[in-house]
Amino acid sequence: MTDHSIGVDISKDSLDVHRLSDGASAQFSNDPGGFRALVGWLSKAQVTRIVFEPTGPYHRAFEAALAARFPLVKSLPPRRSL
Repeated sequence: MTDHSIGVDISKDSLDVHRLSDGASAQFSNDPGGFRALVGWLSKAQVTRIVFEPTGPYHRAFEAALAARFPLVKSLPPRRSL
């Protein structure tokens, strides 16, 4: 059985999703209908983790919709030194 790490790029309007193990990718709307479609897509594989970067207000509904079903990893961008 393959465990799958998923990366999600979250924007105001969309979720760009990539499955590392086989390179599959998809795009979903960043709204409740898109979250339902994403859950269906994710349910086809054993998800090990979903990694995403917090994006201001745009990640909050995504996080709330998926947190009870999947292991989420919120990855903060590296700090830049000036």
